[in-house]
Amino acid sequence: MSNGNRYTEEYKIHAICLVKESNRSVNRLAKDLGVNPQTLRNWLKEDKKRHSPDKAKIMELEANLKAEKRRNAELEESINILKKASAIFGTNNRE
Repeated sequence: MSNGNRYTEEYKIHAICLVKESNRSVNRLAKDLGVNPQTLRNWLKEDKKRHSPDKAKIMELEANLKAEKRRNAELEESINILKKASAIFGTNNRE
C-alpha cells in the first residue's frame, strides 16, 4: 500500500471512495487506513478539483499567472543589474 510516505494512485482512489461511500469521518477512516487525516483531506480536495472543469481551468490560469510573475521579477532584476553595470562602466570610461 505505502512506499515510504508515498501512496499509489490506486490506493488514493480507494481511500477517496471509502470516504464518499461510508458514514465514517475522515479522521476515523484515516486512522483505519494508517494515513494522516490531513493527507486524506488533501486527496479529497485534489479529487474534487479534478472533477470540476471550472476549477481545473482556474488552477491552470493561476499557475500560468504565477509563472509569469516569477519571469517578470527575474526580468526586472536583470534590468536593475544592467542599469548598475552600465552606470559603473559609464563612469569608468569618462575617467
